[in-house]
Amino acid sequence: MTPARGKTICFIDDQNVFHGQRDNGWRIDWQRFIKFLSQNGEEVWQVYYFGGEKENQSDGEANYFQFLKEEMRWEVATYPLGKRTIRCLNCGESHTYLAEKGVDVGLATKMLTLGINKAYDTAILISGDRDYLETVQFIKGLGLRVEIISWSDGLSDALAAESSAPVVYLDDLKSQIGKK
Repeated sequence: MTPARGKTICFIDDQNVFHGQRDNGWRIDWQRFIKFLSQNGEEVWQVYYFGGEKENQSDGEANYFQFLKEEMRWEVATYPLGKRTIRCLNCGESHTYLAEKGVDVGLATKMLTLGINKAYDTAILISGDRDYLETVQFIKGLGLRVEIISWSDGLSDALAAESSAPVVYLDDLKSQIGKK
């Protein structure tokens, strides 16, 4: 039996969620997702959502972040997308594309700050990114719990091994949390 979560805060990595939704062909209904997390009577006290933001956002993107802030009452932190250039080693041609910058650091910093200040008993991390491994290990070293929820294809084995409870795979939750 999994121990009680106590005061719980959820941390969501937008890029990880976005790519998983695209790769799996369905979208998460965030209201259903929160109900899923609270199904055993253990309320999620706060959700922090971290994402990248284009300079010229579409109305859909702006509405999405507004929905999370105003309807879901989540804390939303967005970081401007940066540009990254790669050069083909074979032909020498360069390609520039938009890349997320600062999101992982922002999420890790918030999780660490709140953990050090004992603002939660359990952190739920919605990501599978290995970049969070040291943050998770540090939080657990403080005597706090960290539960991992991730897409199976995007989950680092090292991060999965650090979860304080069995990893929950988003892939398996379509009927419970997918948009209808």
